[in-house]
Amino acid sequence: MVNVADPIMGGAYDTLVSAFGTDVAWVLGHTAILAVIATLISVMRNWTRISEGAQLTRGHALDAVVIVLFTAIQAQYFSSTLAWPLSQAVLIAVSFTLSLRWCINVLN
Repeated sequence: MVNVADPIMGGAYDTLVSAFGTDVAWVLGHTAILAVIATLISVMRNWTRISEGAQLTRGHALDAVVIVLFTAIQAQYFSSTLAWPLSQAVLIAVSFTLSLRWCINVLN
């Protein structure tokens, strides 16, 4: 059988294999991938209702994209240039970005 879950899930798939064995991990891995795909399709089909119900605007989307982008840039800088471990780099980047966002929103 073709194992699509292994390259997509990476280390999570290896954890499934060590916990449940190859056959069960294959089923669970592919089920998880199908569940994520089904969820994404459902969100795309119902995006109008979701965005209206949650009162999401273009500003909210832009804010989310900027936060993710700024956090990713910082994490990359911290982990590559400063040679910090990735988990600590992401934690510091998220903390700094959210603190900066709070300062801009509250103090502005």
